[in-house]
Amino acid sequence: MRLYGLFLREMTEEVPMEALLEQLLQKDLGVRVKVGPEVTEVILSEQRSPDLEQDQSLVDRVVDAVASSWVNSSNFKVVLLGMDILSALVSRLQERFRTQVGTVLPSLMDRLGDAKDQVREQDQALLLKIMDQAANPQFVWERMMGGFKHKNNRTREGLCLCLVSTLTVFGSQSLTLSKIVPHICNLLGDPTSQVRDGAMNCLIEIYRHVGERVRMDLGKKGLPQSRLNVIFSRFDEVQRSGTMVLSPLSDKAFEDDDSGDGGRSSSSSRGGKKTLSMGSFRRTGSSSKSAGRDGSAAGAVDDEDFIQAFEDVPTVQIHSNREVEENMTKIRDVLSDDKKDWELRVAALKKVRSLLLAGASDFDAFPQQLRLMEAAFKLSAKDLRSQVVREACLTMGHLSLVLGSRFDHAAEAIMPILVTLVSNSAKIMASSGTAAIRLILKHTHYPRLIPVITSNCTCKSVAVRRRCFEFLEQLLQEWQISSLERHGTVLMETIKKGIHDADAEARSVARKCYWSYQAHFRREADQLFQSLEASYQKALQAHQSGGENSVTSLPASDRSSSSSQESLSRPPPVKNTFGSGSTRTKASHGRPPVPAPPPSLQRSRSDVDVNAASSSARRMPAVPAAFSSASTLPPGSYASLDGCSSVRADGRVRTRRTASGNGSSVTDSRGRSRGKISSQSQPGSRSGSPGRLLSSTYGPRTSRLNAAPPLAGSIPPRPR
Repeated sequence: MRLYGLFLREMTEEVPMEALLEQLLQKDLGVRVKVGPEVTEVILSEQRSPDLEQDQSLVDRVVDAVASSWVNSSNFKVVLLGMDILSALVSRLQERFRTQVGTVLPSLMDRLGDAKDQVREQDQALLLKIMDQAANPQFVWERMMGGFKHKNNRTREGLCLCLVSTLTVFGSQSLTLSKIVPHICNLLGDPTSQVRDGAMNCLIEIYRHVGERVRMDLGKKGLPQSRLNVIFSRFDEVQRSGTMVLSPLSDKAFEDDDSGDGGRSSSSSRGGKKTLSMGSFRRTGSSSKSAGRDGSAAGAVDDEDFIQAFEDVPTVQIHSNREVEENMTKIRDVLSDDKKDWELRVAALKKVRSLLLAGASDFDAFPQQLRLMEAAFKLSAKDLRSQVVREACLTMGHLSLVLGSRFDHAAEAIMPILVTLVSNSAKIMASSGTAAIRLILKHTHYPRLIPVITSNCTCKSVAVRRRCFEFLEQLLQEWQISSLERHGTVLMETIKKGIHDADAEARSVARKCYWSYQAHFRREADQLFQSLEASYQKALQAHQSGGENSVTSLPASDRSSSSSQESLSRPPPVKNTFGSGSTRTKASHGRPPVPAPPPSLQRSRSDVDVNAASSSARRMPAVPAAFSSASTLPPGSYASLDGCSSVRADGRVRTRRTASGNGSSVTDSRGRSRGKISSQSQPGSRSGSPGRLLSSTYGPRTSRLNAAPPLAGSIPPRPR
C-alpha cells in the first residue's frame, strides 16, 4: 500500500519504470482494479514515462507481468484492465512490440474462450490491433495455429471468429491461407456443434475472398463426399447472392509460403493499410449494389471494380530501359504459351500493371515492347479460364487509362475479341469485356475503333447488338467531332439500322444514338430523319419529348412485334355477354357503348399488311358500337350465340361448344368456323385460312355480310 500511495502522489509527475513494474506485480485484486487505469495513462503519456522505450529488458518484464498476472487473472475486471494495458503498450511501442507477440499470444488465445462476452470481444479487438500496428497478420497467425487444437472448445470457436474478422479487415492477401485451411478442415469434424459452425463460416469467408480455388483445394483434403456436398452448396449460395469480394491478389493466399518472417517492411505496411480502407469501401459498395442485382448477375463486375483492382498488384521497381525490356520479354514468353499454368499467366498479367505503376510507360523501350505484346494479349483475352480473361481485361483497361491515345494500336487489335466476350454465358467474362471496352472508349479516342463497333451492331447476337449501340452512344457523347467525322456516314447508316432493329431495347438505344449524333452532324441527322417512315419519325420525336414508353407513340412495326413486354402491357379485353331475345336488346340500349381499341393494338396476322389494313379500316363506315362487333361477322358465325357466346371489345366472338351432335360448329377468336365433321373442313381446304377473311374483315360492309354462307347444322338466328 505504501507503493500505491507513492504512485498516486506522483500522478502528474514522471513515474520511474521500476515503480510502475512494482505496481503491476501487486497481488491484491482491489489494488489492481484501482491502479490499472492509472498504469494505462502512464504508459500512453510520453512525459510521464519517457524511458519506456530505452530499457528493453524492463519492457519485457512489464509485458510478462501483465500477460501472466493480469490477463490470466480469474477476475474479469482485472483481465479487462490487463488488456487495456497491453493495448496501451501496442499504441506506444508500435512495431517495437513485435518482439512481445510471442509472450502475450498464449494468454490472449486462452481468453478467446472466456465465459464473459465482454472479455472475448475485447480480446479479439486487441489481436486485430496487434496485427495492424505491431506485426503483420501472417506473423501473428503462424503463432496462433496451435489454438485450433486447444482443449477449450470456446477457444477453438473464438479462433474461428477471429479468423473471419481478420479476413474482413485485412483481406485474404494478408494471410497464407493454404496453411490455415487444413486446421479448419479438421474442425469440421469437431464434437462441438458451435466449433463446426465456426469452421464452416471460416470456409465460407475464405471462399468469398479467394473464389473457386478454395473448392479445388478442399477436393484434395480427403473430406467425406457428404461433407463436401454441404460445403459446396453453401459456396453456391454465396456465389448466387452476389457478395463475393474477390481481390486480384486472392490466389497469392494459396501460393506464398515465405511471408512469415514477421517483418513489416514499408511496402507490406502500406499494403495492409490500403487493404483495410479498400475493404471497408468495397463492402459498402457491394451491399448497395447487391440490392439492385438479381441472382443472374452474380459474379459480374463493373467499372468501379476494375478501377479498384488496378493497383492491387505486387510492387516492383525499375530504373532503366533494359529492366523494362527484360520484364516485358518474360511476361510475353509466359502469355504467348497457352500450355503454361493459368496461375502463371494471371501473375504475368498482374506484372504488367505493376510495371505501369512503377512508371514503365515513361521509358523509351515501352512502346515497342507493348507492340510486341499485342498477340499475347489477344491470346489471353480468348482464354477459357475466366480468371485469365478477367485479368486480361483489367490490364487492357489499365493500359488505356495510363497511356490514353498511345494505346491506340493495341486497342484496335484487342477490341474485336473484347466485343465477342459480351455474349459469353459466364457473367464474369461478359462483364469484364464490357467494362474493358468502356474504359478503352473513354480514354483512347481512336477513329479506327468506330468500324469495329458499328460492324457488330448488326451481329446475330441480341446481347452484342444492344451493347454495341450502348458503346456507340458513349462514343457520340464523349468523343470530339474531329474523331467522329471520318466515319460520319457509317455512323448514320448504323443508327438507321438500329432504329429498324428487331429488338425493342436495341431500337431504344439507337434512338438515343440518333439525338447524340444530331448534336455533331445536324445536316446528316436531318437527312436521316427525312428518310424514315412517319411512324419511326414519330417514335424519335416521342423519345426526345420523354414519351419513349408510350405504346401509341411507337411505329406499327413496334406495336405488332412479338415482344412479350409490349404484349403484356396491353389492357385486358372487355367482354359483353349477350342473352337471348329481349335481353340482348336491353343490354344494347342500357349499357353505354364500349369503345373499340385502336386497330394498331390488335394482334397482327402474318399474312395481312399492317399499313394496308389500317388505311382500309379508316375507310370503313361507322356502325353502332353495340352491334358493330357481331355485324362484322359472316352469317352463321354468330348463329349459336344464344346464351353461350361472348363478344369482346376488339370484335372477336368466343363461343362455347353446344351439344348439337355432329352438326355443331365452333367459332374461334378470329371469326372462323371449324366443323367437327371431316367432310366440312378437309385438311387441304382453304376455308379456314387467314386469307379468306381479308375481304370480309377489311372490305365494304355489304361484302362482309355476304362473305360466307351459314354452315350446315348451324342454329338459325332467333327472330327479334
